Amino acid sequence: MSSDKARQETRFQGVGVSPGLARGTIHVVRDDGDEVARHRIQAGDIPNEIGRFEAALIQTRAQILEMQERIAESIGAKDAGIFDAHLLVVEDRTLIDEVLRKLEADLCNVEFVFQEVATHYADTLSKIDDPYLRERALDIQDVTRRVVRNLLGKAPKSFLALTERHILVAHNITPSDTATMNREYVLGLATDLGSRTSHAAIMAR
Repeated sequence: MSSDKARQETRFQGVGVSPGLARGTIHVVRDDGDEVARHRIQAGDIPNEIGRFEAALIQTRAQILEMQERIAESIGAKDAGIFDAHLLVVEDRTLIDEVLRKLEADLCNVEFVFQEVATHYADTLSKIDDPYLRERALDIQDVTRRVVRNLLGKAPKSFLALTERHILVAHNITPSDTATMNREYVLGLATDLGSRTSHAAIMAR
């Protein structure tokens, strides 16, 4: 490759969701691989799986409440209210009962069952031609990833712990990821997905 080609600039055109200009080192976020393997369990394992599921829901609820409090203190209660929908997901009896029913019927690990049921809910909503319901689908996807990570005992996503100033580039960033970023180090965000009115964009602004 010639030196001229090596120095050639590539420009990407997007939709700005907030004013300003950022210049800095790019950090590209790769897919963390939250897909869950399916494995069989015995009927006698069901109480333990239910216990794990309940503990993960409680842990997730506590994380969301902590995030809401931090957002309310930094940018206001109105924006923190975005996460009310996330709380509704972990308290949704229809969703939870469907997970418990499928757990007993399919006899496989609860993280796989939960991801399957929640993803079906989100996919159904995302196909409806209504911006509000499509946003609810994204809420479900966000909470699903958080619950699954808690079930698997995974640490917070690595890019949230970066301690150098950078511009974050990703296929998509969830509202909760955006809300928990360290604003001292994140100079800007660029994603493939999203819109000016998405919850992630509101958090970013």
